[in-house]
Amino acid sequence: MDRKLTEQDISIEIADEAGCRKVVSVEIAPGRYHSEREKVLKGLMKEVELPGFRRGKAPADIVRRRFTDTIKSEALKSILPLAYGHIVESQKLEPLGDPVFTDVDDQDEAPLTFKINLEVRPRFEVDGYIGVKIKKEKIQVKKEEVEDVLKSLQERQVEYDAVDRPAVTDDLVTLDYAPLGDDGAPDTEKGVKDYPGQLGAGQLFPAFESAITGQQTGHTGQVDIDYPPEYGQKEVAGKKVQYQFTIKEIKEKRLPPLDDEFAKKVSEDIETLNDLKKDIENRMKEEKTKEARRKMEEQAIDTLLEKNPFEVPLSMKEHYKKQLGEEESRRRKSMGAPPEEDGEKEAQMEELFEKIALRNIKRYFLMDYIAGQEKVEVTGEEIDTELKKLVEESGRPTEEIKKYFKKGSEQLESLKNRLRERKIFEIILGAAESG
Repeated sequence: MDRKLTEQDISIEIADEAGCRKVVSVEIAPGRYHSEREKVLKGLMKEVELPGFRRGKAPADIVRRRFTDTIKSEALKSILPLAYGHIVESQKLEPLGDPVFTDVDDQDEAPLTFKINLEVRPRFEVDGYIGVKIKKEKIQVKKEEVEDVLKSLQERQVEYDAVDRPAVTDDLVTLDYAPLGDDGAPDTEKGVKDYPGQLGAGQLFPAFESAITGQQTGHTGQVDIDYPPEYGQKEVAGKKVQYQFTIKEIKEKRLPPLDDEFAKKVSEDIETLNDLKKDIENRMKEEKTKEARRKMEEQAIDTLLEKNPFEVPLSMKEHYKKQLGEEESRRRKSMGAPPEEDGEKEAQMEELFEKIALRNIKRYFLMDYIAGQEKVEVTGEEIDTELKKLVEESGRPTEEIKKYFKKGSEQLESLKNRLRERKIFEIILGAAESG
């Protein structure tokens, strides 16, 4: 018997539902379903042993009556997948996940009817990805931005010198401190020695900073700290704790002068301060160019998604939202924050996750569509070229890089996806118009 169904064997009606879901109502012709049952019956007749008959010699009518449920069950196991395969092929569907069969009705001498619930890839057309209008940014590095980077580099070379004067903002102070017990004496077992903290840098509680500022080395004082309810250490969260502290050392912050010697310390390839400024400017321009490019790419995506709306599979959206929720939970836990219990904030996060999931899933399908239309592929030669760049940029041995991006690895697939996406954006942005 032909293992495929013909158009005469099956009739279908497809109802579209939200979230790229379809419900297919199926009817199998009585003759075709009867043939499937007869096939199962013949197989059973060869195997079963019934009282009074040798193996394989029992009459068909007796086997049919004795094993009615088994025959129907096995026939369904055979014909349901055949029907599903026929529907997918004839309707050119791209299923996501497994189908769900419901409402099976297999009455004798009547058509076999059932429903198939399935989720499919969205079907859509993308209009306007060639010549999409994009607002292009002017790349400019301001003098103040270069100065800010210089200050940051200067901070990295900061030195601290011990001083004999009252502590002021920016000083680095070293403290011994301990909480006071019920008897008013310091609990040395819970105390901390040689704790460093810079005044004005947010490293100490404001109350501590106020108590220390203006005091000299050797000063001993007391301070009350009101811990917020959400503080990471549960034993003090939401409580007021009184501490005794002693200033052991005060160091003054000393920044190196911005001159040619400073520039040479920043990089052995730089000779003068002007060279350093130019290097900073060039690097910032390069970063701004990359950021501007990224913004143009996402601007193009948003424009195309707005012009070409389509639904996304519900299961993909829910899975993505679940991942976002788990990431948020891990983030809160790493910060020592408890799970979110504010109903309004939970609803806001749910709305945000919904928006992010929809946008990113649509972005994936949009890029995949354009790649298919433009026949975008990543060649082995392009991968090798990219790996050579990574070797040059990282300074790591070639074999180490190749081992990391070995065949079949997630890292290699991620690299392929980045190269593929780069080529797609070259097509989109290469023909883009300034808007």
